[in-house]
Amino acid sequence: MLIACAGVGTLAYVLRQPLILGFLAAGILIGPFGPFSLIKNIDMLNNFSDIAIVLLLFGVGLTFPLSKLRNVGKVGVTIAVIEVMVMLGIGFVIGQLFGWSFYDSMFLAAALSISSTAVIIKVLEDRGSIETTSGMLLTGVLIIEDIIAIILISTLHSGVVTGSFEYSVVIWTIAKIGIFFAVTLGLGILLVPKLFGLIAKLERFEITMTFALGLAFGLSFLTHELGFSAATGAFLAGVMIAGSKFSDDVSTLITPIREVFVAIFFVTIGALMNLSAIGTFWIPIIVITILTIFGKILGVYMGVKLFGSGKQYALAIGLSMASLGEFSFIVLKTGMDLGVVSDNLFPIVGMVVVLTTFLGVLMAKKGIKTVELYE
Repeated sequence: MLIACAGVGTLAYVLRQPLILGFLAAGILIGPFGPFSLIKNIDMLNNFSDIAIVLLLFGVGLTFPLSKLRNVGKVGVTIAVIEVMVMLGIGFVIGQLFGWSFYDSMFLAAALSISSTAVIIKVLEDRGSIETTSGMLLTGVLIIEDIIAIILISTLHSGVVTGSFEYSVVIWTIAKIGIFFAVTLGLGILLVPKLFGLIAKLERFEITMTFALGLAFGLSFLTHELGFSAATGAFLAGVMIAGSKFSDDVSTLITPIREVFVAIFFVTIGALMNLSAIGTFWIPIIVITILTIFGKILGVYMGVKLFGSGKQYALAIGLSMASLGEFSFIVLKTGMDLGVVSDNLFPIVGMVVVLTTFLGVLMAKKGIKTVELYE
């Protein structure tokens, strides 16, 4: 897996394509449905991806001190909420129009609603635009979307477990998630920095790293046992540490192992994609791709326009948010683990992610370049 990951990932880098595409291609090549079929154990692949999800979300949490939320402001929150609501509606309607099951439609809608933080931030970094006004706005929208993704995943998980998606049940589920967030973060932010302070006195990086990872996997297990998604616990563990003076040290220590498993995650996703289904479902793939790009541009455009920005500026910001990414796969993986989504949904959304990532990079570059003219 690692050799294929490094080899095809290098090829993607040389061709100036996002590494996520290289990792997915590596998985397709060596997976049980690929031409080489070097890896046939599906259970092993699922175990690797579960570990990777925890590490991925732990890393996202580490970059999210609560102080960042104040910097996002009502503009970023409004844009993110409108975009996600638009995509949830479009995604569910698409699934129903194609005659898919309720759960397939629900998980499709959630998978299409969150833009790719990794891809968009990489484009901003490459252009040196991360500290510009538009760069900060896009980063803020992505931060809020990541939080919404965590809530969506936990709400879907709880809804499937309880067997109900009635309005009152969903509201109560979101309220429980909010209460759990508040209590856990309150205790964690109070206690975790003190524990890291004691561990730091030992001056052993192995203990610091294992404690941090233990916290991430421990909270993941707790949230899973409480009926939420394991990803929620991993994210909260990262947020607990993010606001402390130890966050940079922890991030430096866990980054190598996290990056390895994140690469393995995308290789695993590629390996689980049965490309033989694509020939049968090429119409849904094309329709979903077009409507996803249109819906994301529309949702962001509407949000930006609400605050009095010009049409071209709003459109340019919308173009920058069109790509899907890691959370789409995490959402579908949750549905697969719960046994409620069909096998065909994985390769369909996988190809949509590939297409929106490729097209999204081009549109993001164009959008960010256009936005810079107005700053």
